[in-house]
Amino acid sequence: MNEPLRFVKSEADQECVHSYFDSVAPEWLKIYERSDVSAVVHQQRQMTVLSLIDKLALPRQSRVLDAGCGAGLTSVALAERGYSVDAVDVASPMLDLTHQVAKDAGVAGRIRTSQGDVRDLPFSHGVFSLAVAIGVLPWVRSIDRSLRELVRVLRPGGYLIVNVDNRWRMTHLLDPYAWVKLAGSRIMRSLGFSRWSGAPPTVRCSLQEFDALMAHAGLRKLWGTTLGFGPFLLLDALSPQSAGVALHHRLQRLADRAVPLFRSAGAQYLVLSRKA
Repeated sequence: MNEPLRFVKSEADQECVHSYFDSVAPEWLKIYERSDVSAVVHQQRQMTVLSLIDKLALPRQSRVLDAGCGAGLTSVALAERGYSVDAVDVASPMLDLTHQVAKDAGVAGRIRTSQGDVRDLPFSHGVFSLAVAIGVLPWVRSIDRSLRELVRVLRPGGYLIVNVDNRWRMTHLLDPYAWVKLAGSRIMRSLGFSRWSGAPPTVRCSLQEFDALMAHAGLRKLWGTTLGFGPFLLLDALSPQSAGVALHHRLQRLADRAVPLFRSAGAQYLVLSRKA
Protein backbone atom coordinates (compact mmCIF):
# COMPACT_ATOMS: atom_id res chain seq x y z
CA MET A 1 0.00 0.00 0.00
CA ASN A 2 1.33 3.45 -0.91
CA GLU A 3 1.65 5.85 2.01
CA PRO A 4 0.83 9.57 1.75
CA LEU A 5 3.37 12.23 0.80
CA ARG A 6 5.48 13.06 3.82
CA PHE A 7 8.00 15.61 4.98
CA VAL A 8 9.62 13.36 7.63
CA LYS A 9 11.56 11.29 5.11
CA SER A 10 14.55 9.93 7.01
CA GLU A 11 15.78 8.91 10.43
CA ALA A 12 17.77 12.17 10.49
CA ASP A 13 14.52 14.08 10.03
CA GLN A 14 12.94 11.99 12.78
CA GLU A 15 15.79 12.88 15.12
CA CYS A 16 15.12 16.56 14.40
CA VAL A 17 11.53 16.03 15.46
CA HIS A 18 12.67 14.36 18.69
CA SER A 19 15.08 17.22 19.39
CA TYR A 20 12.34 19.75 18.76
CA PHE A 21 10.06 18.20 21.37
CA ASP A 22 12.93 17.98 23.85
CA SER A 23 13.38 21.73 23.47
CA VAL A 24 9.71 22.79 23.68
CA ALA A 25 8.65 20.61 26.61
CA PRO A 26 8.73 23.47 29.17
CA GLU A 27 6.26 25.45 27.01
CA TRP A 28 3.84 22.61 26.32
CA LEU A 29 1.68 23.07 29.41
CA LYS A 30 1.03 26.67 28.46
CA ILE A 31 -0.88 25.71 25.34
CA TYR A 32 -3.77 24.62 27.57
CA GLU A 33 -3.82 28.04 29.22
CA ARG A 34 -3.54 30.32 26.17
CA SER A 35 -6.48 31.76 24.22
CA ASP A 36 -5.10 31.97 20.66
CA VAL A 37 -6.58 29.84 17.84
CA SER A 38 -3.94 27.09 17.96
CA ALA A 39 -4.35 26.72 21.72
CA VAL A 40 -8.16 26.71 21.49
CA VAL A 41 -7.99 23.91 18.90
CA HIS A 42 -5.70 21.83 21.17
CA GLN A 43 -8.04 22.38 24.10
CA GLN A 44 -11.10 21.43 22.05
CA ARG A 45 -9.33 18.34 20.76
CA GLN A 46 -8.56 17.16 24.28
CA MET A 47 -12.16 17.74 25.41
CA THR A 48 -13.45 15.78 22.41
CA VAL A 49 -11.10 12.88 23.11
CA LEU A 50 -12.10 12.68 26.77
CA SER A 51 -15.78 12.86 25.83
CA LEU A 52 -15.31 9.91 23.46
CA ILE A 53 -13.58 7.93 26.19
CA ASP A 54 -16.37 8.64 28.66
CA LYS A 55 -18.90 7.31 26.15
CA LEU A 56 -16.94 4.05 25.86
CA ALA A 57 -17.62 3.44 29.57
CA LEU A 58 -14.62 1.14 30.02
CA PRO A 59 -14.40 -0.63 33.40
CA ARG A 60 -12.35 1.12 36.06
CA GLN A 61 -8.80 -0.22 36.26
CA SER A 62 -8.77 -0.85 32.49
CA ARG A 63 -5.26 -0.56 31.17
CA VAL A 64 -4.88 2.44 28.86
CA LEU A 65 -1.95 3.62 26.72
CA ASP A 66 -1.27 7.32 26.20
CA ALA A 67 1.26 7.22 23.34
CA GLY A 68 3.00 10.56 22.91
CA CYS A 69 1.77 11.74 26.29
CA GLY A 70 3.37 15.19 26.04
CA ALA A 71 2.96 17.16 29.25
CA GLY A 72 0.70 14.46 30.68
CA LEU A 73 -2.62 16.27 31.00
CA THR A 74 -4.53 13.56 29.14
CA SER A 75 -2.75 10.84 31.13
CA VAL A 76 -3.81 12.55 34.35
CA ALA A 77 -7.42 12.90 33.13
CA LEU A 78 -7.47 9.18 32.34
CA ALA A 79 -6.00 8.28 35.73
CA GLU A 80 -8.60 10.46 37.45
CA ARG A 81 -11.25 8.34 35.73
CA GLY A 82 -9.83 5.28 37.46
CA TYR A 83 -7.81 3.81 34.59
CA SER A 84 -4.34 2.29 34.85
CA VAL A 85 -2.29 4.45 32.48
CA ASP A 86 0.97 3.83 30.66
CA ALA A 87 2.32 7.18 29.44
CA VAL A 88 4.96 6.96 26.70
CA ASP A 89 6.92 9.69 24.94
CA VAL A 90 10.20 9.95 23.03
CA ALA A 91 11.12 13.15 24.88
CA SER A 92 12.34 12.59 28.43
CA PRO A 93 11.51 16.21 29.43
CA MET A 94 7.87 15.47 28.52
CA LEU A 95 7.94 12.41 30.79
CA ASP A 96 9.34 14.57 33.61
CA LEU A 97 6.41 16.96 33.12
CA THR A 98 3.94 14.07 33.11
CA HIS A 99 5.35 12.72 36.36
CA GLN A 100 5.14 16.14 38.02
CA VAL A 101 1.60 16.86 36.78
CA ALA A 102 0.47 13.41 37.95
CA LYS A 103 2.08 13.95 41.34
CA ASP A 104 0.43 17.36 41.73
CA ALA A 105 -2.95 15.81 40.81
CA GLY A 106 -2.53 12.97 43.30
CA VAL A 107 -2.68 10.21 40.67
CA ALA A 108 1.00 9.33 40.28
CA GLY A 109 0.25 5.81 41.54
CA ARG A 110 -1.97 5.15 38.51
CA ILE A 111 0.48 6.37 35.84
CA ARG A 112 3.62 4.57 34.69
CA THR A 113 5.93 6.61 32.46
CA SER A 114 8.40 5.15 29.98
CA GLN A 115 10.47 6.50 27.12
CA GLY A 116 9.59 4.97 23.78
CA ASP A 117 8.75 5.44 20.12
CA VAL A 118 5.23 4.78 18.80
CA ARG A 119 6.87 2.83 15.97
CA ASP A 120 8.33 0.32 18.45
CA LEU A 121 6.35 0.28 21.69
CA PRO A 122 7.87 -1.44 24.75
CA PHE A 123 4.81 -3.59 25.53
CA SER A 124 3.60 -7.12 24.90
CA HIS A 125 0.85 -8.00 22.44
CA GLY A 126 -2.77 -7.34 23.38
CA VAL A 127 -2.41 -5.65 26.78
CA PHE A 128 -4.45 -2.43 26.42
CA SER A 129 -8.20 -1.88 26.34
CA LEU A 130 -7.67 1.59 24.87
CA ALA A 131 -4.80 3.41 23.18
CA VAL A 132 -4.75 7.16 22.68
CA ALA A 133 -2.24 8.72 20.28
CA ILE A 134 -3.08 12.40 19.92
CA GLY A 135 -0.69 14.73 18.15
CA VAL A 136 1.69 11.85 17.38
CA LEU A 137 1.23 10.50 13.85
CA PRO A 138 1.82 13.86 12.12
CA TRP A 139 5.40 13.65 13.39
CA VAL A 140 6.35 10.06 12.56
CA ARG A 141 8.21 8.71 9.56
CA SER A 142 5.74 5.86 8.95
CA ILE A 143 2.05 6.22 9.74
CA ASP A 144 1.36 2.66 8.60
CA ARG A 145 4.01 1.12 10.85
CA SER A 146 2.89 3.22 13.82
CA LEU A 147 -0.74 2.21 13.37
CA ARG A 148 0.19 -1.48 13.17
CA GLU A 149 2.24 -1.11 16.35
CA LEU A 150 -0.66 0.53 18.19
CA VAL A 151 -2.95 -2.27 17.01
CA ARG A 152 -0.43 -4.88 18.17
CA VAL A 153 -0.60 -3.74 21.79
CA LEU A 154 -4.41 -3.52 21.82
CA ARG A 155 -6.42 -6.48 23.04
CA PRO A 156 -9.00 -7.88 20.58
CA GLY A 157 -11.90 -5.45 20.55
CA GLY A 158 -9.73 -2.71 22.04
CA TYR A 159 -10.24 0.92 21.04
CA LEU A 160 -7.88 3.42 19.41
CA ILE A 161 -8.30 7.20 19.34
CA VAL A 162 -5.85 8.89 17.02
CA ASN A 163 -5.47 11.92 14.78
CA VAL A 164 -3.56 12.98 11.67
CA ASP A 165 -3.05 16.31 9.94
CA ASN A 166 -5.52 16.79 7.09
CA ARG A 167 -3.86 17.43 3.73
CA TRP A 168 -6.95 19.28 2.45
CA ARG A 169 -7.38 21.62 5.41
CA MET A 170 -9.23 24.83 4.76
CA THR A 171 -6.43 26.94 6.25
CA HIS A 172 -4.15 25.90 3.37
CA LEU A 173 -6.75 25.99 0.63
CA LEU A 174 -7.90 29.55 1.36
CA ASP A 175 -4.91 31.25 2.99
CA PRO A 176 -2.34 32.63 0.49
CA TYR A 177 0.22 33.10 3.26
CA ALA A 178 0.04 29.39 4.05
CA TRP A 179 0.70 28.50 0.39
CA VAL A 180 3.76 30.75 0.36
CA LYS A 181 5.08 29.20 3.58
CA LEU A 182 4.51 25.65 2.31
CA ALA A 183 6.16 26.40 -1.03
CA GLY A 184 9.14 27.97 0.72
CA SER A 185 9.56 24.92 2.92
CA ARG A 186 9.56 22.60 -0.09
CA ILE A 187 12.04 24.77 -1.99
CA MET A 188 14.44 24.79 0.95
CA ARG A 189 14.24 21.01 1.28
CA SER A 190 14.78 20.53 -2.46
CA LEU A 191 17.99 22.55 -2.07
CA GLY A 192 19.19 20.18 0.61
CA PHE A 193 18.35 22.16 3.74
CA SER A 194 16.96 19.47 6.04
CA ARG A 195 16.89 21.38 9.33
CA TRP A 196 14.13 23.76 10.32
CA SER A 197 13.88 26.81 12.53
CA GLY A 198 10.87 26.42 14.78
CA ALA A 199 8.54 23.45 14.45
CA PRO A 200 9.39 20.91 11.71
CA PRO A 201 6.71 20.46 9.04
CA THR A 202 4.33 17.59 9.67
CA VAL A 203 3.13 14.60 7.69
CA ARG A 204 -0.27 15.19 6.10
CA CYS A 205 -2.70 12.86 4.38
CA SER A 206 -6.28 12.94 3.16
CA LEU A 207 -9.18 11.45 5.10
CA GLN A 208 -9.53 8.68 2.51
CA GLU A 209 -5.83 7.80 2.71
CA PHE A 210 -5.95 7.54 6.48
CA ASP A 211 -9.15 5.47 6.45
CA ALA A 212 -7.39 3.05 4.10
CA LEU A 213 -4.33 2.89 6.35
CA MET A 214 -6.51 2.11 9.38
CA ALA A 215 -8.32 -0.68 7.54
CA HIS A 216 -4.96 -2.08 6.41
CA ALA A 217 -3.82 -2.12 10.06
CA GLY A 218 -6.88 -4.12 11.14
CA LEU A 219 -9.02 -1.31 12.52
CA ARG A 220 -12.73 -0.64 12.03
CA LYS A 221 -13.64 3.05 12.13
CA LEU A 222 -16.49 3.85 14.50
CA TRP A 223 -16.49 7.65 14.34
CA GLY A 224 -14.48 10.43 12.76
CA THR A 225 -14.47 14.20 12.42
CA THR A 226 -12.22 17.02 11.33
CA LEU A 227 -11.48 19.86 13.71
CA GLY A 228 -9.50 23.07 13.76
CA PHE A 229 -10.06 26.06 11.48
CA GLY A 230 -7.11 28.38 11.80
CA PRO A 231 -4.94 30.13 12.32
CA PHE A 232 -5.44 31.92 9.00
CA LEU A 233 -2.18 33.81 8.69
CA LEU A 234 -3.63 36.64 6.61
CA LEU A 235 -6.55 37.13 9.02
CA ASP A 236 -4.19 37.10 11.99
CA ALA A 237 -2.11 39.82 10.37
CA LEU A 238 -5.13 42.09 9.83
CA SER A 239 -7.44 41.33 12.78
CA PRO A 240 -7.30 40.89 16.55
CA GLN A 241 -6.75 37.40 17.94
CA SER A 242 -10.39 37.12 19.03
CA ALA A 243 -11.55 37.36 15.40
CA GLY A 244 -9.60 34.24 14.46
CA VAL A 245 -11.01 32.32 17.43
CA ALA A 246 -14.57 33.39 16.57
CA LEU A 247 -14.11 32.28 12.95
CA HIS A 248 -12.78 28.91 14.09
CA HIS A 249 -15.86 28.34 16.27
CA ARG A 250 -18.26 29.27 13.45
CA LEU A 251 -16.59 26.96 10.96
CA GLN A 252 -16.27 24.17 13.53
CA ARG A 253 -20.01 24.27 14.18
CA LEU A 254 -20.58 23.74 10.47
CA ALA A 255 -18.17 20.80 10.47
CA ASP A 256 -19.85 19.29 13.54
CA ARG A 257 -23.19 19.46 11.72
CA ALA A 258 -21.60 17.57 8.80
CA VAL A 259 -22.21 20.43 6.36
CA PRO A 260 -20.64 19.44 3.02
CA LEU A 261 -17.16 20.86 2.41
CA PHE A 262 -16.75 22.04 6.02
CA ARG A 263 -17.07 18.54 7.52
CA SER A 264 -13.85 17.44 5.79
CA ALA A 265 -11.91 20.72 5.87
CA GLY A 266 -10.64 20.93 9.45
CA ALA A 267 -6.90 20.97 10.10
CA GLN A 268 -6.95 17.61 11.89
CA TYR A 269 -8.78 14.34 11.35
CA LEU A 270 -9.73 12.72 14.66
CA VAL A 271 -10.90 9.09 14.61
CA LEU A 272 -12.23 6.48 17.02
CA SER A 273 -11.68 2.94 15.79
CA ARG A 274 -11.74 -0.61 17.15
CA LYS A 275 -9.43 -3.57 16.67
CA ALA A 276 -11.10 -6.43 14.86
